[in-house]
Amino acid sequence: MQIRTQLSLIAAAVFLPVVLVAAIAVDKIREGERQAALRGLKETVLATSLLVDREAQGAFSGLKALGSSPHLATENFEAFYAQAKALNQPPHVWTLLLDNTGTQILNTAVPFGTPPPPAVALARVSEAIATQAPYVSDVFEGPVTHKQMVIIYVPALASGGRKFVVAQGFALEHWKKTALQGRLPHDWIVAVIDKNGMFISRSHKADELVGKAARPELVEASARLGEGLIRHNTLENIESYDAFSHSALTGWTIAVAAPVASIEAPANRAVRDALLGALLALAAAALAVAAFSRHLVRSFKNAQAAATALGRGMHPVTVNSSIDEVNSFNEALEMAGKHLDQERRSRQEAQEERLQLLQEARTARQTAEAQNVAKDQFLAMLGHELRNPLAAISGATQVLEMAGLDPARLERCTRIISRQNQHLKHIVDDLLDVSRLMAGKLELSLAPLDLAACVENCVDALKLNTAANNGRITVASSPVWILGDAVRIEQILNNLIGNALKFSPPDTPVEVRLTQTPGRAVVTVRDHGMGMQPELLGRIFDPFMQGPGPADSLQNGLGIGLALVRQLVGLHHGEVKAESDGSGQGAVFTFWIPSIVHAPSLEPSVQEPTPRRRKIVYVEDNADARTVMAELLAEFGFEVIQAVDGHSALATVRLAQPDVVLMDVGLPDLNGFEVARRLKADKATCAIPLMALTGFGQAHDKEQARIAGFSGHFVKPSDVHEIVQAIEELTAAPQPGPAAT
Repeated sequence: MQIRTQLSLIAAAVFLPVVLVAAIAVDKIREGERQAALRGLKETVLATSLLVDREAQGAFSGLKALGSSPHLATENFEAFYAQAKALNQPPHVWTLLLDNTGTQILNTAVPFGTPPPPAVALARVSEAIATQAPYVSDVFEGPVTHKQMVIIYVPALASGGRKFVVAQGFALEHWKKTALQGRLPHDWIVAVIDKNGMFISRSHKADELVGKAARPELVEASARLGEGLIRHNTLENIESYDAFSHSALTGWTIAVAAPVASIEAPANRAVRDALLGALLALAAAALAVAAFSRHLVRSFKNAQAAATALGRGMHPVTVNSSIDEVNSFNEALEMAGKHLDQERRSRQEAQEERLQLLQEARTARQTAEAQNVAKDQFLAMLGHELRNPLAAISGATQVLEMAGLDPARLERCTRIISRQNQHLKHIVDDLLDVSRLMAGKLELSLAPLDLAACVENCVDALKLNTAANNGRITVASSPVWILGDAVRIEQILNNLIGNALKFSPPDTPVEVRLTQTPGRAVVTVRDHGMGMQPELLGRIFDPFMQGPGPADSLQNGLGIGLALVRQLVGLHHGEVKAESDGSGQGAVFTFWIPSIVHAPSLEPSVQEPTPRRRKIVYVEDNADARTVMAELLAEFGFEVIQAVDGHSALATVRLAQPDVVLMDVGLPDLNGFEVARRLKADKATCAIPLMALTGFGQAHDKEQARIAGFSGHFVKPSDVHEIVQAIEELTAAPQPGPAAT
């Protein structure tokens, strides 16, 4: 056998295992590409389903809010028609109102007062009223618009959910815009199918097939599996992979079909490229065998020539032989195997890293979306909470501007402004407290307290509210002493008892009980209202977490009250927990704080009033705020001298020598801290007490005020009684009553 033949056999023996391994690898690559394409198809179905569900959920929410309209409760249908038109999305979405017989009362697709068409929706209306849940129709022709459409029906809460149904009609063109948006391959088919198997929307041949029946095997698979993937021929007779998802929200099926050829094209390209590479490798091997065989033959001929020359007695002429290259070839094969293993490991690690990065990206996106939703919900609720008191203040202010007000209306408007101002202050204080708690900067001012007295004071204050002034709150307590911060204890009690009042019907009691166990003071607040589901109990104390509000309310606060309760109880070295047997079973909130054996007497000393009228220099650059505060202080018997900026404050204080200086910090020329430092550095004014009244209320602001020389720090808006009390303490004189008007 010739050397060339032997080398060819050796080359074949080496190359065949490589070809076998390459064939297996190509098959795996082909299957991987196909599975990746199918995963993309399924993800497209899920994304489209989310778009359709989001549109339906938006309609549910809008119709539910519309169904709570007071115009519907009073059957003012013309005013209700104007509200309903706000939900329209011309020209494909309009709003309807039907009674419990299925008769249309109004339809925003036509002018108000248009005679209603024959009642054809009785079955759908009856289903919505019977289940008290939204009902989504199948495709049918509307009796008013004569368009192919679907309708979403929601029972109207304003009528008790039994008399009226609000609905929203969607022309099928609307779902084409909703479900078919996005960039997909041109040969992929996206479809939305109703519960009866009729097309609501389709990306191909929509004019011909919308409103017609889909493929029965697709409808049957969707009804049986909910979601999945089948391989069948489409209505265009194209063999396709059809991924589908059944929406539990609407009862519809969303399907995306991709031709088999389109799905398997990347895999086929991979196989073709691999075969081409194998052929190129085989050609290179053949050339290498030929070259190497020629080199070996040449070496043997040179050796034969040298041997012949030696036999003839001639000096042999030797030529360096390269026979050692066989060993080099073996080493090369071994090195090639190592390279292949290294490449395989690198490819596997790269794949795992890619999958991990993909999963992290998905998780990050989901987290960002959830945080964005939570932020939007919180900002919307905060805007609502702020607008309510601002609207009341604005309305009362406009009434006060009218001439000829009687004393009763004047007093009522004044009380409204005062009450809503306190509400705004409460909202801002809660937000600041949450910020301080999360930053770990909230400090307590601890003192011995009778917790029973705190409970009684809180309940007395709440009874001024119309929701609690009918004897709903019952208290059972006995004196229990704790070491606590009176302001924060009142904040805890207000949040818990206020929540109990808000989330229970007006005719049900709220029970507050204070008991003492060894080493603990235990407060229990029980209501008989809405209650909570188990999944909500575990998160009810999280910031911005709140359950559904009462049926007659569109909002229920900012969701920070209970978070403050948990943090404040924790700062007092106690614990708080919530319990409920479920919806409609009421709720019980219990917290405990370590108790102490006794407390010193807290009776205030009585001082004789001083006859001298004390003098205050009040520094404020806002003219309205300055005028109002000056009048209030004057009502309490103080002589008030006003200053508008830092320089005039320095001159006024030196000239007037007041008992106290009450000063804003944010002045237009010199800030309040600089004015305070200059007054304290002047021998003529260094002994005059200084008090800050400012909108800056963080801990570092108070510390900066203390360093500058202020003896007190109040955050706007502040209660004038608290300011007067602080002035009295600084000047060691009893608090005067308001001057006679």
